[in-house]
Amino acid sequence: MPGYLLAFALLAADAPTLDQDGLRQVMVEAAANPATPTLAGRRFRLVTPFVEEKPRKYAIFKQSGRWLYDKHTGTLVTSVGFGEITERNFGSFRDSGLQVLPPLQSFFFDVETHKGPPMDAEGRPVALLSPTSGPAGMTPTRGPPPSSNYQLADSTNTVSFGLAVPYEENGLSALPSGMTPLEVSHARGRRDHARRLAADLTLVVEGEITDLGQKPQVFCGGYRGALTFKELTGYTPNWIKDRQCFVTARIDRVRVMRGEAVLSVWPKEAKPAD
Repeated sequence: MPGYLLAFALLAADAPTLDQDGLRQVMVEAAANPATPTLAGRRFRLVTPFVEEKPRKYAIFKQSGRWLYDKHTGTLVTSVGFGEITERNFGSFRDSGLQVLPPLQSFFFDVETHKGPPMDAEGRPVALLSPTSGPAGMTPTRGPPPSSNYQLADSTNTVSFGLAVPYEENGLSALPSGMTPLEVSHARGRRDHARRLAADLTLVVEGEITDLGQKPQVFCGGYRGALTFKELTGYTPNWIKDRQCFVTARIDRVRVMRGEAVLSVWPKEAKPAD
């Protein structure tokens, strides 16, 4: 190993463990300056809350720890899930050289959303005018009033920071041993008890930044698409514009916690011998 790479590796080993704010900061700096020393070897410990799955909000869809209460069965359902990084949801997939890497799963630890301008149901910007801003019934971009079935849509602008974690079923995995991209648990109980339990749940993810040869080391790209369609979900359509930035990583341990109590852990702890 060249001397300067060895020095960077030693510095990474001695550096403090990164939390969400710290990891986001070093990613922002590395994305802005390609000459930034390698982040590989830096340790992280990320703590995110569990969120209720039912509200159709984009930030909730991007959380890995989610819960819902099934009133029909009286069951609290909790899930820990990762998403795929593909050409369909990451605009710089090929520019970042990801097509030559193993399949990647995403874990988002920082998602910032802002309400965007109104759109039509096809995701095109709509100019909303006051009654005195133009001729009656006219807009500068859309001409005559739309038909009676015309529908406005919401839009959301988002900036997301996440981990890109190699995982291939029955193959290479940088998830903890025995963990899959979707883990689901069920617990029977009353709704009020379930809500109190779920409100205190956190997901703790620990691991290390890696280098799989992708360039740059922090790779960013866009996603644009619709979150909901009224005819399918009953919700007002929401068009999403999301700038996503990733580093590749290995996740060594994942824990579901309530306060200091560990409810689930990967890799599973070995059972003591009889």
